[in-house]
Amino acid sequence: MGEDLDRITKENKIVVRDLIKIYNQGPQEVIALRGIDFEVKEGEFVSLMGASGSGKSTLLKILGTLDRPTGGLVVFDGQNISQLKDDQAVEFRRRKIGFVWQTENLVEGLTALENVLLPMRIAGKSKDTASKRAKMLLDTMGLKARADHRPSQLSGGQIQRVAVCVALANEPDVILGDEICGELDTETSERVMDYVRTANTDLQTTVVNVTHNPRVAKYADRVLHIRDGLIEGQKHTLYGDITEVDAKGRLVVPEEVKKLAGIEKRVVLKVTDEGLLVKPLDENKQNDK
Repeated sequence: MGEDLDRITKENKIVVRDLIKIYNQGPQEVIALRGIDFEVKEGEFVSLMGASGSGKSTLLKILGTLDRPTGGLVVFDGQNISQLKDDQAVEFRRRKIGFVWQTENLVEGLTALENVLLPMRIAGKSKDTASKRAKMLLDTMGLKARADHRPSQLSGGQIQRVAVCVALANEPDVILGDEICGELDTETSERVMDYVRTANTDLQTTVVNVTHNPRVAKYADRVLHIRDGLIEGQKHTLYGDITEVDAKGRLVVPEEVKKLAGIEKRVVLKVTDEGLLVKPLDENKQNDK
């Protein structure tokens, strides 16, 4: 029996199923995502962690409708957003998504306050309504005294906190962050992530943040590890290392576990009283038969 996707989409803000992304580079195909499955609950803070080239930024762009998958689907509040037309994707992003990038989040010639006001004014909000929200956001992010400063007058951490305010300006359902602390030192990164966590808890905004830094990832409720376009392992508070079983029954074994267990391409599965036993297939025995 297959999974009850209708029930799952009702229980989660975002549902990703069998997501595949293939890029064509001349005559060659590059597979960025190889069939990713996961869910994000309303109000959850999830970190997508992986090395450069693992597929995490590609995944983030697809979640934000900045790119389309080759296969699979992304369901957001019950709506399949995987293949939205360009104008539909623009409207979806304007209403539902706030982005925070590693750099170049702000307009250089505008003050912090003016940067936060900008997306609201574009969306047609009144000057008074936009001003009240912009000042509230800057205050929440500890930037009340920096409202009239331009980006060149702000530190790297302050710039990224203003960027979070800009992302929150139009009251999005979800913030998508891509290496937002990538160019910050450890102390500044922690300060920025404290405020991102504040946005998640106090303003009830769902957060999905891409990072390669374990210190940044730890701020999330849950960390998904991506390796070579697939979800790898997770840390569970009770069970320790666990891994994902996707909608097609594929088990992704962390690389370090494969090495310790001597697993190569094939395994033997056996149901025991204690659960499922996974062990390497003895190719020599197989060939002797």
